[in-house]
Amino acid sequence: MKKLIILAIASLPLSSMAQSEWELPEDTQVENTKNSKRKKQKEQKNTTAISAHKETKQAISKIDPKYAAGKVPEVNGKVEWDKTITVPGVSADELYDRALNAIQSLTKDSLQSDSRIAAVNKREHIIAAKLDEEMVFSSSFISKDFTQFRYTLIANCKNGAVDIRLCRISYEYKTDKKEIYTAEEWITDSKAINKKGTRLYPLSGKFRRKTIDRVEEIFNYLSRISKQ
Repeated sequence: MKKLIILAIASLPLSSMAQSEWELPEDTQVENTKNSKRKKQKEQKNTTAISAHKETKQAISKIDPKYAAGKVPEVNGKVEWDKTITVPGVSADELYDRALNAIQSLTKDSLQSDSRIAAVNKREHIIAAKLDEEMVFSSSFISKDFTQFRYTLIANCKNGAVDIRLCRISYEYKTDKKEIYTAEEWITDSKAINKKGTRLYPLSGKFRRKTIDRVEEIFNYLSRISKQ
């Protein structure tokens, strides 16, 4: 009789078994649960490992934000910094005189070698200056690494504000021979930052850093226009 029951069970179609009260033994259910837990744990480990890898990659890829992509502005393909100094209630005539004094003082500081006011238009309240100064990267008793940093400053004065543009930047760098570079071919994102965006190139990178620092110094110096 027992054999007949076993044979009957074996001959039941799977669909019938699925719809019946038959279930998997407890030990099989436990094993399946364990396998499911192990799979989830493995997936969680993989996710954690991928996240950690991404975080590490981002940390390695970091450039000082001050010198990162987008910090050298380009206008119509030309490197150009612009700043507006706001001085409410002061006339264009007065701001013209202040700007002229400030720029003249800048052309005479210790870094300048051949800097001068190049042109003025008092009626239109515009001042243009050509500056040629020494930009020092490093210096010691036996050597000095530097370049001649050349640029144009244009101040456009109006009632209550002065618009300043720093443009036409170039460098004369002497190694074995004299080399002249423009900012466009030397310090832009495409020229100074590697393709992965993870680091600055050693040579053009140092020009980029020093230029950004110097432009900040110049604009801070010219902000005295608002305090006179």
